[in-house]
Amino acid sequence: MEENIHSATSPQKCRDMERRYGWKLKTIRKTPDSILKVDCVFYGQQTSFAPPENSQGETDNDK
Repeated sequence: MEENIHSATSPQKCRDMERRYGWKLKTIRKTPDSILKVDCVFYGQQTSFAPPENSQGETDNDK
């Protein structure tokens, strides 16, 4: 089964993502990172948070 994984600063942030995006939380894994302390593992296809595009199809980083 596919997993959708996003890092977070705390387990509570995983639960916040679950509520905000409607994803079902599978598990929370600790990481060795001192800032992003956990990986939130959700059921489903991997998603990403891409920067929004403007009306010309460029991202803010292209300017």
